Amino acid sequence: MSVETELLPQSLAELVDIIGLPAVLKLMKAFGGTDIWIPKRLSHNHELVNAIGPEAAQTLCEYMAGERFKVARGKAIEIEVRNRAIRRERQEGAKLSDLALRFELCDRQVLNILNSEPGNDQQQDMFD
Repeated sequence: MSVETELLPQSLAELVDIIGLPAVLKLMKAFGGTDIWIPKRLSHNHELVNAIGPEAAQTLCEYMAGERFKVARGKAIEIEVRNRAIRRERQEGAKLSDLALRFELCDRQVLNILNSEPGNDQQQDMFD
């Protein structure tokens, strides 16, 4: 289990093995704080397909067909996962400006994240 997965509620952490962490984060962003119905048959224009992509949506439907699922809101989790990715990529040599563009933040916010203690990011994004 990755460090990022440990931040997730158990129900979502289990889905990481099924559809992957990026799809779980997209699921939280699209449906966080709500119950969703996982269809038995998935249409190409279903909201799950639009939110997490056709492959992940199909896999999720095969795993949980016909079930209702509570999706955690997870904004704090999303921010912590993003901040850890920024720190990791910076340690691997990524440029500050590249990180700002990739994560849609200003240079100053990336610096704040890099200079803060991991897991203790008090600075909130002003324009999220």
